[in-house]
Amino acid sequence: MRIGITADANMQPTTAPRLRLAPYVRKSLVDVLVKNDITPVILPIAKPEMAAELVGMVDAIIIPGGPDVSPALYGEDLHQRIGMTYLPRDEFELALLRESVQQKKPVLGICRGVQIINVAFGGTLYQDLNSQLDGAAIRHEQVPDAAFPTHYINVEENSFMAQSQGTHPFVNSKHHQAVKVVAPGFHVTARANDDVIEGIENEDQSIIGVQWHPEAFWQDHAEQEQLFLDFFQLVRDRQGQ
Repeated sequence: MRIGITADANMQPTTAPRLRLAPYVRKSLVDVLVKNDITPVILPIAKPEMAAELVGMVDAIIIPGGPDVSPALYGEDLHQRIGMTYLPRDEFELALLRESVQQKKPVLGICRGVQIINVAFGGTLYQDLNSQLDGAAIRHEQVPDAAFPTHYINVEENSFMAQSQGTHPFVNSKHHQAVKVVAPGFHVTARANDDVIEGIENEDQSIIGVQWHPEAFWQDHAEQEQLFLDFFQLVRDRQGQ
């Protein structure tokens, strides 16, 4: 089985010009696939019109974290506290998502991934939780490394993620944006105690989004690896349909 992972572009300061905007993915995300005999296929940011061919090469897509999603894609101007955005990645992932639906390939979105999923299908985002959501009482941009969980969330009992996480898991948190208006055809599957949305899925559970970073701490937290294992099994189940 082959799963595509969308790459980020290196926008960090570098003395090596060849590394500017170089595609990369988090090693721990590749590792969880390789450990479980899943072939990782890295999908660098490309032309949106290449999406059909790229999606056709793999059995599923994982969209990991990265920069903020451009608010222009959901009809808003830039908030004063928005972070870095990169429209080429946004447009490429939007095309991949639409093509994944056409080709009936499952998708798992992580952090930014759940946000771009929501925007792709007609939802909106909080551009900055601390300034736009009065009730956001939890520090969602945690200071400890993402390898350490910092807050509990509440998960819907019959959701995809409940299979691995139960209904009250302890997760990490590295985001200042979040789902605001949920896209048509999707529903909320998890919330933090301050009501911030931590997970969504569509009606047939073929597109799953989580706001935390399971790839950052699966090595020491079996339930986080199990989330990936459940997704791999979902992909296998869909292959026969």
